[in-house]
Amino acid sequence: MASTPSLISSPTMRLPKPNLIAIIGTTGVGKSKLSVALARQLNGEIINGDSMQMYHGLDTITNKHPVPERHGIPHHLLGHITDRSYEYGLPQFEHEAAEVVDDIHARGKFPILVGGTHYYIQSFLIQNMTVASSSESKDLTEGQVQFLDECDTDELFAKLKEVDPLIASKFHPRDRRKLRRALEIFWTTGRKTSDIYAEQKQRSQTQKTGLARYRTLVFWVWSGLDALNPRLHARVDDMVNKGNLLQEVKEMSELYRSLDPEPELDRGIWQVIGFKEFLPYLESGKDEDREKGLQDMKRATVKYATTQIRWIKRKWLTAAAGAGNDITTVLLDASDLSRWDEKVEQPAAEIASQFLSGQEIDLARLVPAGLEDVVQPGQESDNSARPEAWKHYECDICKDEGGKVVCVGEERWTIHLRSRRHRQSLKHLKEREAYERWKASLVAKLDKQSA
Repeated sequence: MASTPSLISSPTMRLPKPNLIAIIGTTGVGKSKLSVALARQLNGEIINGDSMQMYHGLDTITNKHPVPERHGIPHHLLGHITDRSYEYGLPQFEHEAAEVVDDIHARGKFPILVGGTHYYIQSFLIQNMTVASSSESKDLTEGQVQFLDECDTDELFAKLKEVDPLIASKFHPRDRRKLRRALEIFWTTGRKTSDIYAEQKQRSQTQKTGLARYRTLVFWVWSGLDALNPRLHARVDDMVNKGNLLQEVKEMSELYRSLDPEPELDRGIWQVIGFKEFLPYLESGKDEDREKGLQDMKRATVKYATTQIRWIKRKWLTAAAGAGNDITTVLLDASDLSRWDEKVEQPAAEIASQFLSGQEIDLARLVPAGLEDVVQPGQESDNSARPEAWKHYECDICKDEGGKVVCVGEERWTIHLRSRRHRQSLKHLKEREAYERWKASLVAKLDKQSA
């Protein structure tokens, strides 16, 4: 049996930081259910860490925990953004979450942060990970706003490459959201985003910043995809057949069509899974478009869950290890829902009690036996903080919708070269080359015969 990795560490009382529990994991794995159970036991209150659930209403499409199942536990930062055209972002979340945590502690309650937007949660729990917005001293000009709204992604990438080539190499050339944000930072601060990253890295090394904001116990509610995917499919079916998801999509589409220009589908509330998938059905009303929307939503949901797992392994586990003893991560196995109490709720309650009492948590309880490989980080260090690793690799064989497949960083390039997709493309290329050689030889032979 593999030994428990050193990246998961037991808590310590050496630093006088407030206590906090966070719950992370994929969509549909049971995070909200566990948060309510712990809040009832610990006299706690819940803070939402899901970016889509910040918006008011739209309870079905954003998967808000049903009110009857909250058992009267206060939920903060849940549905508090009433303007759906407003783009909620990380700086606002960090500010609001810090105020809520302080308020909960001041009232003698215990804060529990839960959600699937792991970028938000990680940035909040581990300080100085992101480019601070406080240095933004001016607004975008009308011309800059127009460019950001109307340019295509290739133009956006070209502009960022012109003003900050180093940061442009950090992002995928078709990741419009990140490209846009980096350009916004340059225009509003007058400074290159790459320079700001470099300063933060230096502060982290010299001042030991980037450490945990709180003494935090993190529960990673995990399920194997073989068990999780059918549950995700069933949940989507339930949302469409029994819930009011299609009515919510219609409600959203009316606002979306009224805005000029129409917002990008990868920003704000518009990126919620289910909206763009069912837009064609709303326009046509055809049964085949409804079925296609259903299947597309299922695929997008499964893909999102896979991305969330990858984030936790590649980003969270690495960052938590660097934060030292102030962060303890515990894996809970939610693969078998019939054993939820035994595998998830009971151990979480016991470990949380030990954590709050300052007791050492038994290392054997941090990872269930047989799942040690799950908590092995996807990489030894976070490449997003290593400019030397920011490099684009183009595959001349594999294609996607935007052209050549592009990998950011040597690690992902190596993974691509070993992938089934690349090997299949290489096989097909060799078959085409062999066919072209045969065809050329046949033509030459026929020409020779006719001469």
